[in-house]
Amino acid sequence: MKFKENIFELTAYDFQDDFVAITAEVDEEMFCKHSGLIISFEEKIFYFHFTGVKVELVEITDDLVKYNKLYFKKLDIILEDDVVSFLGHCEKLQRKGVHPLYGFVFNDSYYDSSKLSYLTNSNHDITTCVGFCIKIIRGFIYNNSEYIKINDWTSSSVATVPQWLLDYIEKFLTIYATQNNLTVDQLFSQDELKRILPSELLSSAFFQNLPIPKSQIDSVRPSLELFIKTLRVA
Repeated sequence: MKFKENIFELTAYDFQDDFVAITAEVDEEMFCKHSGLIISFEEKIFYFHFTGVKVELVEITDDLVKYNKLYFKKLDIILEDDVVSFLGHCEKLQRKGVHPLYGFVFNDSYYDSSKLSYLTNSNHDITTCVGFCIKIIRGFIYNNSEYIKINDWTSSSVATVPQWLLDYIEKFLTIYATQNNLTVDQLFSQDELKRILPSELLSSAFFQNLPIPKSQIDSVRPSLELFIKTLRVA
């Protein structure tokens, strides 16, 4: 896999072309800790992501230095001619007030920006930064085809989540459930409780045949993670 020719540091790219990309924000150890989307259109750069608290769509063209921890891989399933439409898709969702709750829930839902009630295939919008990106992508591609084969991940993928984070999520989901006269267990089914890592989402950008199975992502992720770690000393 040609990582050097496909993985770019945000601040080192010239942005002369139009594209959509999956991003990974890294920590001090070069571990991929956060996912988002970059839209490069007519030499303007937009960053669309879910912080875990709020959704942000911001133009960062003149502020790239603030995002020097971002690396990206272009999303080849979205053609250059479709970038302006994808940006419009994101802008419409932002205006509609897309606002998920944070939680490790992955299901068949996605965001349809053409509908007033944009959330499709679910009654409750609970997701992570990774899940948010998946819902955005699926809501745009032809026939809203499944982007990643979500069912390939199981609840065992949540085992690495720190307990303090699970407790934090439980606290806010309980508040939301109470406000809607529900219990937390009524918000999602247990088989929807899973975790897809930012490095797994970044790895998915190397494939174009949908839906992308976990086995293909697993074939890329370990080497991709090692490559990104080498960039710290490059």
